[in-house]
Amino acid sequence: MPNLSMRSIVLRSRELLSEGREKAFQQHRSGTPGTQVSTLLADLYDDVVLDIWNEAVREYATDPRLGGLCLIAHGGFGRRDLAPYSDADLMLLTTQSSESLAMKIAGYLTRDLGDSGIQPGLSIRSASEACRLAWVDPIVYSSLAESRLLAGSLQLYKRYFDAFRHGAMRRSKRIIHDIVAARREERTKWGETSYLLRPNVKRSRGALRDIQLIRWIGFARYGETDLDRLLKLGALPEDDYRNVRQAYTFMLRLRNEIHFREGKSQDVLDRPAQMEIAQQWGYVGTEGVLPVEQFMQDYFDKTRNVRYAAAYFADDARSRPLVYRVVERVLSRKIDDKIRMGPTHIWVRDDALDAFASSLPDVLNLMSLANQHRRRISHHTWQAIRTVMQDRAPTQPDPESIEAFLSLLSRPGRLAPLLRRLHELRIIEQLIPEFRRMRGLLQFNAYHKYTVDAHSILAIEAATDMEDDPGGMGRRYRRIDDKRLLHLALLIHDIGKGYEEDHCIVGARIARDTAKRLNLDSATGETLEWLVLKHLAVNVVAFRHDLSDPEIVLSFAAEVGSIRRLELLVVHSVADLIAVGPGVATDWKLSLIEDLYKRTRRYFDSGDLPGSPSDPEIDETRQRVAQVLEQRSAPPMASELLSQMPLSLLSRCEPDELATEILAVASRGDDQQPTLCLAMFDEAIKAMRYTVIRHEQRHSIGTFSRATGALATSGLAILRAQIEMVGDFAWDHFWVIDPEYPEGETPQHRTDQISQRVCHLLDNPDEPLPRFRTTWKPTSEVEPTSVNVLPKKVVFDNDTVDRYTIVSFFAYDEVGLLYRIASALADQRLVLSFAKIDTHLDQVADVFYVHEVDGTKLTDPNRQMQVRAALLDVVS
Repeated sequence: MPNLSMRSIVLRSRELLSEGREKAFQQHRSGTPGTQVSTLLADLYDDVVLDIWNEAVREYATDPRLGGLCLIAHGGFGRRDLAPYSDADLMLLTTQSSESLAMKIAGYLTRDLGDSGIQPGLSIRSASEACRLAWVDPIVYSSLAESRLLAGSLQLYKRYFDAFRHGAMRRSKRIIHDIVAARREERTKWGETSYLLRPNVKRSRGALRDIQLIRWIGFARYGETDLDRLLKLGALPEDDYRNVRQAYTFMLRLRNEIHFREGKSQDVLDRPAQMEIAQQWGYVGTEGVLPVEQFMQDYFDKTRNVRYAAAYFADDARSRPLVYRVVERVLSRKIDDKIRMGPTHIWVRDDALDAFASSLPDVLNLMSLANQHRRRISHHTWQAIRTVMQDRAPTQPDPESIEAFLSLLSRPGRLAPLLRRLHELRIIEQLIPEFRRMRGLLQFNAYHKYTVDAHSILAIEAATDMEDDPGGMGRRYRRIDDKRLLHLALLIHDIGKGYEEDHCIVGARIARDTAKRLNLDSATGETLEWLVLKHLAVNVVAFRHDLSDPEIVLSFAAEVGSIRRLELLVVHSVADLIAVGPGVATDWKLSLIEDLYKRTRRYFDSGDLPGSPSDPEIDETRQRVAQVLEQRSAPPMASELLSQMPLSLLSRCEPDELATEILAVASRGDDQQPTLCLAMFDEAIKAMRYTVIRHEQRHSIGTFSRATGALATSGLAILRAQIEMVGDFAWDHFWVIDPEYPEGETPQHRTDQISQRVCHLLDNPDEPLPRFRTTWKPTSEVEPTSVNVLPKKVVFDNDTVDRYTIVSFFAYDEVGLLYRIASALADQRLVLSFAKIDTHLDQVADVFYVHEVDGTKLTDPNRQMQVRAALLDVVS
């Protein structure tokens, strides 16, 4: 075939594609439903593909082999729900005698479609080969279930599709099992909850893929993918059908919007897009609710409905074989006149189900029993409850309902999944009306991964998982006698979010009202209010303060007041931290919380504070360091340094590591440069730790800022840092990730290079720092500034410790920010005695213990204003 002819088809197809996408864009902008725009795009793809097909087969018009070929659209192309820049999934079906021709035509199609602007996914298969692959690969099956003939032999297509449909229905049990498992695996990657703050509108839970899952299961069970046909067959309940159709139209429109905005295939709904789409689509918000929050609540409503419809459709399709149901019933026992319980499930008798499903006390009691005995509620029973409860008008809960709800909260069991079911049916908000505001409520930072309501239930799940934890946190959870108090506090701990006032204060008021509404006794109600008010206290103290300072521990112990409250608060804090998102509850953070707990518990038990004469941990560490130094024949200066070692270093460092640092300092000659930089890999947080030690005057200013600049301009991502003074030595620790070696330990030659660079730049203070790299993190979660709606903040604390002003700095992370903060403090002539630097994904929460050169604290309001302005000025 002449090449010139083929290239002219490409030019024609490009023009057709460009004009068609522009037409679809105009339709989309005018408010045309997403399904219609997607159909228009599918028609456009059909026209382009068929034009290229006709050009490719033109010279073979009289070739008998052409009768053994047909071109099939499958996947999204077969379903006709394309987005503007979707791929085109194609299969060239061939008989054995036409295979050589199929190879030639496939080459033309792949080349010319790609050159035209459509990314093709083209395979060549015989009918038997396509079916065989589908039976063993759920991804292949799910795509081919959406097969649609585009061109070629109708007879060949019918033979293939009839065989595929009948084969799928014969193998429906295994196929359904496999595609549900594959979908579960995909959700694990893209979002197991439908309440993600940056969802993938195609793959996250409750998104388009779950609608497609209904279609794929329907094809295996009934030979139909069309939702209307599944409704007519009675396979899809009418309410679910209506919800799914509404969600389908909404999400197709949303996916089209993202594609048009990006000008490419993109399915992640990120923060800037959320804000701009909310405005574009006319969301105006309400009092206390931003337009973007209103838009995302709409999105979450849709995905929640899809999630439930898909889950129940899958459960129906995977109904257990008759023999299992018979065994379950034979081995069941009677709980009361309405309820029976088998080895794995609990259910309501059919003749009592209608009345039972409409009774809130009965439903809550059933859930409490299911939790107590760790049984699943049978699908038939729950489907009836769900159908009735969705149409039930909200009512004021009666004492029996309240008692059943508190009973449900009193045991771990399967509490979190059951609470999710109550939440989806809007029952929790009947018992706690303020919970309604939490539904789908956004949290505008990348620190939190989920909406407020999803996060709260995940926190309960994190706590109940501790029941089987053999460690200290598990023992503390099991010691809590009134677990309903802990679970209720976790359920409502963020209920004050979304108001202008501090959410802890608002939440405490709501907790007080909730305690009265649920008829809790006064002592329990007071503790619930306190837990909600103080639920951030552990994190604030553990992550931002010097735990070796007896004043910090004493102040925290006074705030807590008792061992019972300490254990409640610590377990609550860890569960809350785990529920923030994957990877947030690092070993580092958990070790800090554990350290705070042990120090406070020791104070309650014995009255001993950190650094007291009877502190056994510090004494043991000091002795072990001394033994290592003696074994290594350390010079006398080493013992002097050990005697001057602050409690924070003795409590934080491993004895061998601390001895190595002391020995390195003590062994240096007088003629060597004053700065020493040591590197080691910290297994606890999977990051390199650089220890920068520099001999200087006690009140030297600027060393810390110079060290951060040296590390940052080397391209390192500084995760956290802590600084100390040991005699006349600044003793700074920095934990960093090297983008050149993000997966593990940095090789020796690289750490030597960086250490030499740090020493050189610190020992030559007049030498300007190199420019910062434009990219200094291996991966970036930082959102554009348009969504940084949390305020930058500088807080001064002169009450917590006697000797220092604690300066807390909150902002979104930026390249070189830590260096600029440290430089600003140095420019203000503030002496820096201790610092804790931490980055929560995209946010920094830095704490500095400072005083003036004369040793006084920053108490003057004008001086505070001056320092605050200088710090805020470093944030772009």
